[in-house]
Amino acid sequence: MNRILIAGGTGFVGQKLVQFLAENDFNLSVLTRKNIQSSFKNVQYYKWDIIREEIDLSAFDNVDTIINLTGVNIGEKRWTRKRKKEIIDSRVNAIQLLYKYVVNYKIPIHTFISSSAVGFYGAVTSEDVIFDEGSPNGNDFLGMVCREWEISAQLFAEIKSRVIILRKGIVLGKGGVYQKMAPLAKWGINTSLGSGQQYMPWIDINDLIQLYSFLLENRNLEGVFNAVSTEHITMNDFSKSLLRSFNRKSFLPNIPAFIVRALFGEMALMLLEGTRVSNEKIKDVGFCFQNEYLLESLTKLKRRVRND
Repeated sequence: MNRILIAGGTGFVGQKLVQFLAENDFNLSVLTRKNIQSSFKNVQYYKWDIIREEIDLSAFDNVDTIINLTGVNIGEKRWTRKRKKEIIDSRVNAIQLLYKYVVNYKIPIHTFISSSAVGFYGAVTSEDVIFDEGSPNGNDFLGMVCREWEISAQLFAEIKSRVIILRKGIVLGKGGVYQKMAPLAKWGINTSLGSGQQYMPWIDINDLIQLYSFLLENRNLEGVFNAVSTEHITMNDFSKSLLRSFNRKSFLPNIPAFIVRALFGEMALMLLEGTRVSNEKIKDVGFCFQNEYLLESLTKLKRRVRND
């Protein structure tokens, strides 16, 4: 059987995706900077170093599909000049290195699935606009990052690979935003920032994993797809639903915008503004979301966390 090469397979989404694909009998090669022993007989880990531009060539054996999940966490640190470069380089350079190996060693890649984010559309809060895959690119830092990210992914189109780009919203699962916010909600703390009217495009991690499976199975599909749930929620909605999932209420005010700006600098724009994003394109080609409503998704997630 042909193999899938996953770059960035040890992160929050990557670990879940590797587990799902392995349990469904896919053969996987996973690139990592660490020494990892696989717990699945059909998963092999291989070393790579983006800075040194090195990949263990054995990782490409029998590979016809690459799933790219690389990129440092955008929200982990303040956006200094150095950090901005790291954010861009960790995305663009990783794809360019994969492409270099594929071209130099004439590896026939049928499918390249790459990440992007709804930040492509820019940090804009509007009740009048719902962005879809044909909407213009934003002109702020996140918009620029996503543009460069996607341009790099399109390199694979030059060698006739099927290219799919997923513009993801906030991924809700056992990690990421939920891991940071859930402990606060348990104590009845309001997690909303600024006006709270900014939209938060989101997707349940189980739907995201099923979306990858759907795209692997439907080999005629290509292009850009928004990976977001149907329900449009604001940050106030998110905070209230998160509190409700723990049977809590909060009478605390939102954290004022000026405090957020003081703490996070330019990165505050990502936290204080947010857009509505459409998922109609992926639904129109047959994908069905199983977790379209936030409160239901959060309640299920709390149960999964508690049972593990």
